Formats: sequence, structure tokens, C-alpha cells
Amino acid sequence: MAKGKEFTMIDEYKEKLYLEKLYKKNTIDLDNYFKYSGKLEIGNKFKRVTEEYTYQVRTYIKNDMSKYKLKNYRK
Repeated sequence: MAKGKEFTMIDEYKEKLYLEKLYKKNTIDLDNYFKYSGKLEIGNKFKRVTEEYTYQVRTYIKNDMSKYKLKNYRK
């Protein structure tokens, strides 16, 4: 390493590579660690994916309330 508090660009890059290698050595990537079962965890149980649990496209309800008139009951 460089003497003093100043690092050269090469020393910083070497330190970065060393830290990345050390990180990869000491950590486990859990994204691909377990086998994919195709099930969802709902509550504390694993259930198969059915249409009930999949994302459904939003359906729009056309609720036209213009045919109803508000009565004035205070008269």
C-alpha cells in the first residue's frame, strides 16, 4: 500500500478487488441457493399457485349514478 494517508488509484483498485473477493468467499448468495418449488407461502403454509392467488387484471366497474337524484329532506 502507499505510504501515508493518500492512496493511489491503483492501490484503491487492488483494495476493492481484495474486498470483493473476500466478500464472495464469506457470503452465500441465497437467491439461487434453494430449489424453486413453485409454491407461495401464505400464512405459515406453502400452497400451490392457483388462479385465486395470481395477480388478476383490474376490472373496471362502470357505475353511472347520474340517473339517481338526491332529494332534499330538510324541506
